[in-house]
Amino acid sequence: MKNNKMQIKDARNIFFTGLIVLIPIAATFFTIVWLFNVVDSFFRDPLQKILGFRIVGIGVILTLVIVFWTGLFATNYLGRKIIDFLEKSICKVPLVSMIYSSIKQIINTVFTEKNNNFKSAVAIEYPSKGIYTIGFLTADAPRVITDITNEKMKSIFVPTTPNPTSGMFVMIAEKDIVYLGLSVDAAIKLIVSGGIITPDIIQDENRDT
Repeated sequence: MKNNKMQIKDARNIFFTGLIVLIPIAATFFTIVWLFNVVDSFFRDPLQKILGFRIVGIGVILTLVIVFWTGLFATNYLGRKIIDFLEKSICKVPLVSMIYSSIKQIINTVFTEKNNNFKSAVAIEYPSKGIYTIGFLTADAPRVITDITNEKMKSIFVPTTPNPTSGMFVMIAEKDIVYLGLSVDAAIKLIVSGGIITPDIIQDENRDT
């Protein structure tokens, strides 16, 4: 019976891991296909009338050009400011904000290396005693804090669920930090999924008890 429960739990974890991997890929794929269809339908007929013949693959070519120029635009100062303004405007719309921020964060988590700034995954008693929260060790706390507390302090970033880029910055005495045997990626998956996806190391420990 216990083995059956563990098999169901493993299958569920594998299923949700697959979802987290596929969602950003599918979202990216369908966005590109949608963009291709829009560009192709918008430019195909006018260009055909101007040139007198149809250019095969014009939608693909123009889509690649648009994506490239969008990336180029987003990497300069003015473009970044405009995009930040648009994102802030989107985030003011309740339902749209939730969908946009969730998809963006999943994509950022899977496809970028921002999590490399985290040294390790830890557990701390936060926001109160007896409540353990997963955080990420970022660096030693500023010396002024260490001098005031007379403790060796560490800087910890405590992320929120399901958007781990937002959260709280706290400074904790090293003696009160529990270092977890989890990779940063595994800890992020645990946080993003709200605890649904359990890292293998935790499952192994549960089997031993």
